[in-house]
Amino acid sequence: MIGKIKESARAGLKLQYWPIIGNELLAWILIGGVSGLSLRFNQSDLNRLREQIENNEVFRRLIPVILGVVGVAIVIGLVYGFLVGNVIRAGIAKIRLSAYRQNSFSTGELFAGFKQYGRYVGTMALYTVFVSLGMLFFFIPGIIVSLGLFEVPYLLADDPSLSGMEAIRRSWEDMKGHKGELFGLILSFIGWILLSILTCGILAVFYSGPYMALSEAGFYHELHNSVTPETFTEDSVTA
Repeated sequence: MIGKIKESARAGLKLQYWPIIGNELLAWILIGGVSGLSLRFNQSDLNRLREQIENNEVFRRLIPVILGVVGVAIVIGLVYGFLVGNVIRAGIAKIRLSAYRQNSFSTGELFAGFKQYGRYVGTMALYTVFVSLGMLFFFIPGIIVSLGLFEVPYLLADDPSLSGMEAIRRSWEDMKGHKGELFGLILSFIGWILLSILTCGILAVFYSGPYMALSEAGFYHELHNSVTPETFTEDSVTA
């Protein structure tokens, strides 16, 4: 199954390469590039700030201001992630499914979740909370919860009639007995992940990231096989 999924993912990526790359990059900016800005600042710069504070009297007096600014940035990032980033995450799932199925798609689908905002943001917020709670109970339970809820954004995108809790329950049921298969698919990309690190992320942007994303969408599709892919000509693709 993994071989078939990866072969189909490569075919879909080849057929719509630039539209896929463009939408993946835009989604990354809207989800990770913005909502993750405060957290990346917190992780990369706080050690340097602490050293400067310890060695400079002016910085010591600015401690409350610095902590306040960092705290506000983190809160803004988290709120943005819940209210906007989660909706975009479901939107890119819809595009990935279309790409894997070799159907045409448009960038507007990235924002389709805003038409059913309450359904998307509420469900994805619950998804995030459940996965985060799983991580609190050590790493392995967090992975299990994440794998069990893997289908949630795809179900939201694929079946507009599903409520949020129905999508969560269905994903958990569907993934029983299949978590190991999905984990195996993810592990099969270890080599690509290492190469992406060696290329400072360039390979991840222009090939391995979209390839892995389409393969994960393909896992959902092949598990359900509810829609027959429709082939199309490159002229029908819209960016």
